[in-house]
Amino acid sequence: MEGRDLGGRVAVFVDGANLYHSIKSYHKGVLDYSRLLEAAVGDRKLLRATFYIVEKQEPDDDQNTNSARPFVYNLNKFGYKVRSKPLQVHETITPDGGRTVSHKGDWDVGIVVDMMRLADHADDYVLVSGDGDYVEAVEYLQGEKGLRVEVISAAQCTSRALLDVCDRHTDLAEIPELFREKASGHRLQPSG
Repeated sequence: MEGRDLGGRVAVFVDGANLYHSIKSYHKGVLDYSRLLEAAVGDRKLLRATFYIVEKQEPDDDQNTNSARPFVYNLNKFGYKVRSKPLQVHETITPDGGRTVSHKGDWDVGIVVDMMRLADHADDYVLVSGDGDYVEAVEYLQGEKGLRVEVISAAQCTSRALLDVCDRHTDLAEIPELFREKASGHRLQPSG
């Protein structure tokens, strides 16, 4: 992906939850988010890079501090605009009186809406996600808006349908120097 001179404007959309779970399952070390953005943009002009996160809210947090703040600060420093929303926790009572807890926290619709909003201003999109829920949006953006849509993801957990429709796929493992050794006592990973 690097070294290509398309001369166009590129927007980067990072599905933080999808990326987090992919790297947690398939990669060792800490992902360098600055390096990820550098690889996504290449020689093109960056229009906008947005990183979407879902934050766990701690119920016992009297001081209202958030453990994701240092992570968000670093993402901003690297050049990402960060969009955040809280993880939704839903509790239901089963007919036999048991309690079921489910969690909901994704940005799929928000990412697609942002992609539509920027479609008239960009030439290329880079979607950092392997989620097949984006297939219809990618097809629309390519066919109706003339955009080139590239995907960066962990190949092992990328939807086959997304791989089939994107203009280019780059496996996270193919990006040189993307992962570095874990530093003792220092984490640069999102919660999720």
